[in-house]
Amino acid sequence: MLKTILSLFLTFICFNVNAKEKVFSTKQLSNIYIQPSSDSPVIYPIEMGKELVLRDEKNGWSNVLDEKTGLVGWIQKDLISSIKPSQVGKGKDFNNSFKVFREKVLEMSKSIKEAISIETFLEVEHLGGAAAVVTADNDWFNGRRHANQAFQIYDLWKTQNQSPSFLAFKNEKGEEQFIILSGPHRPRYLKSKK
Repeated sequence: MLKTILSLFLTFICFNVNAKEKVFSTKQLSNIYIQPSSDSPVIYPIEMGKELVLRDEKNGWSNVLDEKTGLVGWIQKDLISSIKPSQVGKGKDFNNSFKVFREKVLEMSKSIKEAISIETFLEVEHLGGAAAVVTADNDWFNGRRHANQAFQIYDLWKTQNQSPSFLAFKNEKGEEQFIILSGPHRPRYLKSKK
């Protein structure tokens, strides 16, 4: 009996240690920053109701993880809550923006293939809000112009959203190769760590 109680107690403790505290953005549009300061560069904006994982808190700021993108950053503590806002979806229509963006990217890919017989972009996936993923042909990443084309695709996405945005590029195996996201002066290209 004692072993059973001890086992249940240890299971409960392990479960609570490994539990992730979910929090939600409470403002129509708020920013995740690199450091816990509004003077720090913005990683990317998030919409109301965006689900995040709370990692730490410091001086009125919360360190959060966006599980969809894998990005970690800081948001002002008073802009998140453990309760999901009820008025979610009344802000910008990112889903409609994404549909238009996806059509443009796949049409561009089709035109490139017809013109020069080279595969480029295979699929586009919406991660929510101003975040998306483009899956590209493996050979596209070896081309000389892939970075320039990636920035062109990013500009399409940012223009479609009319806000700072996040765009990841994956190979056919689903391995992230690099991301492009809004920077303080121009978009940033970040190579994936392997």
